[in-house]
Amino acid sequence: MNRFVTNFLVVAALAGGPVSAAPCKLSDLQWMAGVWRNADGGAQTEERWSVAPGGRLMGSSWTLHADRPGGVIEALTIQDDGAGVAMRLRHFDATLGHAREEQDAPMVFVASDCGANSAVFDGQGPQVGEHMTYRRSGDDLLWTGDFLHGGQPVHVEVHSQKTAQ
Repeated sequence: MNRFVTNFLVVAALAGGPVSAAPCKLSDLQWMAGVWRNADGGAQTEERWSVAPGGRLMGSSWTLHADRPGGVIEALTIQDDGAGVAMRLRHFDATLGHAREEQDAPMVFVASDCGANSAVFDGQGPQVGEHMTYRRSGDDLLWTGDFLHGGQPVHVEVHSQKTAQ
């Protein structure tokens, strides 16, 4: 094998996997269903996913502070739009009085890698370069967000536990 091919194979192996992964399906994400809660340093978070007709997932999330006003509420959906599985979400303030995104412009993240208990969503449009990852281990869920705010990387992690509905 020539040196170029060997170097290419080493670089490809270090890059983290195959050049193209199998597309994600809605059925790959059913493990997300449930109510997931976290209480950390004065803030409480809940993320709730339900399997809706057609296997799509409908979600809601909130983070509220125990000791001061404010927080954020999200409306989320994961659906197969024909081109792949996409998560769309909108953010609102804690009173639902103000939306962060434009009226007709939800944030869009496409499922790029789905495992038995994990999923990676890659940002589209204004969110290109951003990623959200969900990883489940039993009744524990780790959500990781890697975002760009003002051109600067921001990393967020939320550890939650599944609760009775």
